[in-house]
Amino acid sequence: MRRASRLGLRPDHLACDVDEELAFHVDMRTRKLIAAGMDADAARHEALRQFGDLRHVHDACLTHDVEREKSMTRIRYAEEFRQDTVFALRALRRNPAFAVIAICTLALGIGANTAIFTLIDAVLLRPIPVHAPEQLVSLGKTSRINSMSNGTPQADLYSYPLYRDLRHNPLVSGMLASGRTDRLDVRVDSGVAGLEHPAGRFVSGNYFQVLGVPAAKGRVFGPVEDSVAGASPVAVISDRYWERRFARAPDVVGRTIVVDNIALTIIGVSAPGFAGEIVDKPTDIWIPITMQPLLQPHIPLFDDRHVSWLLLIGRVAPGGSVAHAIAGLPPLVHQALVEHVQPPDNAAAMQRQSIPVQRGANGFSRMRTVYGTPLFTMLAAVGLLLFIICANVGNLLLARAIARTSEFHVRLAMGAGRGRLLRQLMTESVVLASLAAAAGLGTAWVAGRLLVSLVAGDQTPLAISLDLRVLMFTLGLSVLAVLLFGLLPATRSVRLDLAAGLRARGTVGRLGARGERFPAGKMMIAGQIALSLVLLMGAALLVQSLRNLEHTGTGIDRDHLLMLSVDSRSRGYSGEALTELTRTLTARLSAIPGIRAVTYSENGIFSGIESATAPMIPGWSGKTRDDSLSASDQVGPNYVSALGAHLIEGRDFSSQEAALHGHRTALVNQPFARFYFGSTDPVGRSFKIDDTTSFEVVGVIGDIRDHTLDGDVPRRFYTSYDQQLNGVPADVNFAIRTSGDPARLVAAVRAAVVAQDPLLPIEDALPLAVSMSDSIAQQRLLAQVTAGFGILALLLAAIGLYGIMTYTVTRRTGEIGLRIALGARPGAMIVMVVREALILVAVGTLASVPLVWVTSRLLTGELHGISASDWRSALGALAVLTGSAVVAAMVPAWKAARIPALAALSK
Repeated sequence: MRRASRLGLRPDHLACDVDEELAFHVDMRTRKLIAAGMDADAARHEALRQFGDLRHVHDACLTHDVEREKSMTRIRYAEEFRQDTVFALRALRRNPAFAVIAICTLALGIGANTAIFTLIDAVLLRPIPVHAPEQLVSLGKTSRINSMSNGTPQADLYSYPLYRDLRHNPLVSGMLASGRTDRLDVRVDSGVAGLEHPAGRFVSGNYFQVLGVPAAKGRVFGPVEDSVAGASPVAVISDRYWERRFARAPDVVGRTIVVDNIALTIIGVSAPGFAGEIVDKPTDIWIPITMQPLLQPHIPLFDDRHVSWLLLIGRVAPGGSVAHAIAGLPPLVHQALVEHVQPPDNAAAMQRQSIPVQRGANGFSRMRTVYGTPLFTMLAAVGLLLFIICANVGNLLLARAIARTSEFHVRLAMGAGRGRLLRQLMTESVVLASLAAAAGLGTAWVAGRLLVSLVAGDQTPLAISLDLRVLMFTLGLSVLAVLLFGLLPATRSVRLDLAAGLRARGTVGRLGARGERFPAGKMMIAGQIALSLVLLMGAALLVQSLRNLEHTGTGIDRDHLLMLSVDSRSRGYSGEALTELTRTLTARLSAIPGIRAVTYSENGIFSGIESATAPMIPGWSGKTRDDSLSASDQVGPNYVSALGAHLIEGRDFSSQEAALHGHRTALVNQPFARFYFGSTDPVGRSFKIDDTTSFEVVGVIGDIRDHTLDGDVPRRFYTSYDQQLNGVPADVNFAIRTSGDPARLVAAVRAAVVAQDPLLPIEDALPLAVSMSDSIAQQRLLAQVTAGFGILALLLAAIGLYGIMTYTVTRRTGEIGLRIALGARPGAMIVMVVREALILVAVGTLASVPLVWVTSRLLTGELHGISASDWRSALGALAVLTGSAVVAAMVPAWKAARIPALAALSK
């Protein structure tokens, strides 16, 4: 009884009671010993001896009681949580309309956030599935997964000889190289005539060893694959390709496939789940780099130090660290570059080049560079949307709590503490958030795949999965949602005036001294309006920026150009044969009715392929390496006129350029002429490339946007395609100017190519407008998603405002009836309600000012042709929000104006 009476007391009181209990037992034992004939002192000493270490017993009793009390408290809390959970589920079942609205809106917010985080995880955060990815470092610009550069060795892309110089160094235990294969023409079954085009990579022999990826079947590459060029006609395929193409045939190892007319033997299948180091382009076939000269005999990449085409990954040496490797590798790369740079006086410029070295756990990805910032921008936008949704659900819970005030009064009157009532309400919020999170995962699964299709189309099968990291994110989001929408209504609900509530005898009581005016609900609505204005402002800026990009002047006849790209390399066209092909195809295409002009170039227009080199201008010296770099292209005759561009001065290329033996010519654009020649007439001036080849400027072209729509027009010069600037066979991309819609001539253009060479692969035949639209897919995605979130936020804010005004009108029915009875006009009632709504809009607008300022500054890098502080966008967003608020307030205002005075006064 004594111990039971102690339960529930504070720890200091419990310690005192334990001391009293022990003193009682010692005293009782002492009395028994005295009764047995011992004197008092001896009896006391013997009682203490028999009792043992009193301090130990004291601590043991105290610990036992504390643990018992904690255990009973945990059991009580668990039982209360179970009861509250069951009660919450029953309450939701009794009120299905509230349950559906709250769960669906929360699921939308949680699902949208989870979907975007899933995409961020797949593109930016998730490590590649290899052994200890945290020990990897990558060299090179990770977005240049299919790039190649001719001429001066690059610092962000490497040649195979440079890789051989770097692969054995003390900072790494191993270093691999990976490079593009271009399109592979693969024949799997000899009896099938059709060619397949799986994704491939040229890799070094230690590729799988460095990554720590074993073979699921057969073996992977080894040192023998790096030994002699052309001596290892083998391939390793991915588990994904084994399943898709070979249906997991057990005899796949040892089978022969023909790749670009070379027979390769499959020696192994990679481990399941591994599809290469490129995140957004899973690899199907890996081929040793030493096979490149045989598979691409017309593209001399293997031993040429002036052809940069490889990205590198190293594994940190035992005892080393990634940070140490990142700091130590750039000097080694600089040293290897300088040792072989030509001419020697370029060594200083080479030393100034920045070497991209970073952690390699996430592999390579072009999508990471393109979509990194937009994805985080979208995550911020959808985060604001979740705040708005939580405010809406919080208002619903607050209104629901007001209707349950009588229930809360009864609970308090029966002895429930305010903490117990708070736990019940928070448990109901947890149940609501849990159901919404479960529904949100389904929403995330669908929305994630929709986002992938918007980001990558059908070209990139990104691995989107609801893994543990995504589930933990959703769990954290649900906890945040509970705090956002559940805490304020719960704390407001327990601030009850019990005596006033009991006197009201069951009528709807107050939530506090000012509960009648619902200040908490209005505060949340003002917050919704503020966040909605932020989203609307951001959406307005991004949409206007997208419109500016779409209508940016290009300096060419964008609406009447058809772009044709053929794979001349795969058919072995080079030198004179390539020149003859371009001339013959130009003649065939020019003969098609509806075609006004035809020209061609190496890189094409809006093709995603770019070249750059360092022209040397007599009497000019740059301050930085970027000053020396200029974009370049090799173009065909009548290039300027065929594109519909403007020739500022001089002449266009003609069909006679190839006949000008020893006299090379060039066209330059206006930025090039201004930067290098200043106010001097550039026509007739000359410049050199690689300190050997001199070019005379024969014409100046007006500003042409032929690769990107955003940013400034870069410096660019054009050399004659027919004069063959270098020994590497050039690609060929035709620009066909039509008199009408270019899409109507696609079939005729394809037929002309087939008539010339039935086996010549056609890679693309698209109107230029389509390619230009694809080039701003990032900006379009960001604008569309943000605009969608803005519209949804506007709708939610309007619904919330409608709810709060309806509640206000209902609560003030008696007051409105009295006003009407005293002669107030119905129009005055409408104005009164709308005025209250506009006051909320004004409060929300003022609260949004700092948020809008921060948001606009964060979006500065994504805006084109528009200022982050554009007042028209701000006014437009505010006008849309105010108009929506007025519309949302008109329905309850109209109801207020039609309330009969007698009916209102009787309430």
